[in-house]
Amino acid sequence: MKKFLLILLMVTLQAVIAAEMEYNDDIDAKEAMEMVQKEGAILVDVRDPVEFLYAGHAAGAVNIPVFFVRVDLPPLSTREKVAAFERKEKKAIHVKKTYRPMMDENPKFVEEVKKLTGGNLDRPLVIMCRSGERSVYAANKLAKNGFENVYNLEGGYLFDWKKEKLPAGGE
Repeated sequence: MKKFLLILLMVTLQAVIAAEMEYNDDIDAKEAMEMVQKEGAILVDVRDPVEFLYAGHAAGAVNIPVFFVRVDLPPLSTREKVAAFERKEKKAIHVKKTYRPMMDENPKFVEEVKKLTGGNLDRPLVIMCRSGERSVYAANKLAKNGFENVYNLEGGYLFDWKKEKLPAGGE
């Protein structure tokens, strides 16, 4: 009985996930490169411009951020305490809560992608980010706005494109 319930739960979860997925499919970096070369797909990198510039990017990708990252810099005294703690522990700590990064949605995201495709909602698009999380959001947003051939680079730039040693730069 437990096995049956577990299988039922897994099938239900898969159905829920599939129902939330509006875009065509998740693909890997080699499939993405093939789509670019054979079908004229456009690589759209949805990361923040700073990340696109300094963390590297796929050669030929167009940067249209789905979110802009804003960081609330903590007071200097807080930053000093964090640095002192790291020196004492001899390791860096996760300071995301201290710096409170916020993601502000790009209100022109869909409009800019439409301009990029010349209004052709059938043009194949491969959406990528760092690891494949923001790109899912962006791919769904585009699909909900009428784009017909939207694919998500599942492992993103870091865990797929770069790992496969595909053309990249900016690092």
